[in-house]
Amino acid sequence: MTVSDNTYLEAQYLLERAMGDRDVNSDVTMVPDGHEHMHLLIKQLPMPDLAPAGEIEYPTPMGAAGWQPQQLKVNFQGQVTLHETVRGHVRTFLEQIIKSPNRGRFNATIYRGTPDRHRGGFRIVDCFLTVEPTDRDWENRSQVTSISATMFGHYFATDKIPSNYVE
Repeated sequence: MTVSDNTYLEAQYLLERAMGDRDVNSDVTMVPDGHEHMHLLIKQLPMPDLAPAGEIEYPTPMGAAGWQPQQLKVNFQGQVTLHETVRGHVRTFLEQIIKSPNRGRFNATIYRGTPDRHRGGFRIVDCFLTVEPTDRDWENRSQVTSISATMFGHYFATDKIPSNYVE
């Protein structure tokens, strides 16, 4: 038998509603510095968080053990998907960042929304992409061309951007 009743469920509902609506996964854009137009083509991106890199086990008396956190993990990696255009904007972007003085590295801003209407954002730095070969198929007439990559970068949670969204 359940431990809840209508009064308890209402209280839980009100607690949850007090925190506001759930975040929508699609409300995100990544804007690479110097390539601001690319935020329209970056479909999928990693959303880094600051947390310990892992655990350190240490011995305690009588053969027991304890845990403590490792150093913070400020590096991250994750999947990126970009939609190519018939003019080759993604390929041009990749070539430009490789030819830059940083040899493929770039900084970017991630917005929880779009650059002109967002609920805050943050900076990621010293990023680079390892790109997978693009899969093309003569029989596929129903899908846009996507370029998959893994992004490696750093996130320090020190350069947060305040929301500009008015409810």
